Amino acid sequence: MEPRLTTREVAKLYNKDERTIQRWAKSNKLKADCVYNQFNSPEYVFSVEDLDKPIQEKYFAQVKASLPKTAKSISKKGKAFDHYSDSERQEIMWWEKTLKEWQNYRDRYPGDKAEADDKFVALCAKTNPEHTFSVKTLYRKKKMLETEGPEALIDKRGKGRKGKSKITEEMRQTFLSYYLDEAQHPIQKCYEYTRLYFQETAPELVADIPTYSTFWRMVQNDIPEPMEVLGRQGQKAFRDRCAPYIHRLYEEMASNEWWVADNHTFDVITQGENGQLHRLYLTAFFDARSGIYTGSHVTTAPSSQSTLVALRKGILKYGIPENIYVDNGREFLTHDIGGLGHRKKKPKNGEERFEVPPVFERLGINMTNAIVKNAKAKIIERRFRYIKDHLL
Repeated sequence: MEPRLTTREVAKLYNKDERTIQRWAKSNKLKADCVYNQFNSPEYVFSVEDLDKPIQEKYFAQVKASLPKTAKSISKKGKAFDHYSDSERQEIMWWEKTLKEWQNYRDRYPGDKAEADDKFVALCAKTNPEHTFSVKTLYRKKKMLETEGPEALIDKRGKGRKGKSKITEEMRQTFLSYYLDEAQHPIQKCYEYTRLYFQETAPELVADIPTYSTFWRMVQNDIPEPMEVLGRQGQKAFRDRCAPYIHRLYEEMASNEWWVADNHTFDVITQGENGQLHRLYLTAFFDARSGIYTGSHVTTAPSSQSTLVALRKGILKYGIPENIYVDNGREFLTHDIGGLGHRKKKPKNGEERFEVPPVFERLGINMTNAIVKNAKAKIIERRFRYIKDHLL
């Protein structure tokens, strides 16, 4: 049924005198019906839909504000169990289990109940030192579980501020420009540089810069490790530690299919027959599948000759390998051993000159060169580390 208003109610809506509203009704400025009240006196009544549009909205707003607010029903059970995170579910189940064990312990304890509480807390501290609590905590958790439900068992300290920070985006980017640098400035220095920067460029923002602890937490929690490694340690460290890689399957290899060769400098100084001091070097070939040294030679200076001596020893004992994996050193990329490879230059006159086939080619060995600054690809480097740590 359409609500009908009296002259007084319409006057309040229009913020006018009642006589003004009656005059508007007589002149048909406002549509109204003339009725007789209980005292048999004529008066005007107004339909809401006949009022001006803004007045209608004002009326319904007043009616809505006067309605009683529906009280929100608080369920002791809280939200459904599957709506919690995995860590929250684990915490709820742990506390429910502990409270149940506590009640059973108190019921079975023959002495004073207060003494039972103390002994139960001490027993839990020994059996599960990661979760320490007091007797007051047990009673508080029990009461919260009974009154508020399982959600009250969750430790929510600090979660209300999770994801929020007083560090503005401009402050964050300025700090990171100092922190993600290969100079590897400490966090304290980067914080001081950030304050100095804003003192010079925007002094009005210096008072809003958060404390050092806020920036320290940002570094610990918000900067991904790959970003930090790339910014502070460079491209190589990023590729070695964070970039995707292809896993090498040694099980599918055969012995003598791949030999890896390299040189290693011994951490000792020796004296020759003539009294001259020098360092010794190890040139070695390593079988990738079996993990053994196939050929080796110790020399005072690594060269193509030492490479051939080590290779000859390995071939005489184990046979000719199918492939050899080496770096880009001159002792491997020479005319006589593996050829110049990528070091080979085009002749100036455009005519290819005849070259004697190198040793690897004549033996049917395929040579593969490692990528520059990619030592992790040569697994012989790890065996050299073993020699350094255990033999020397």
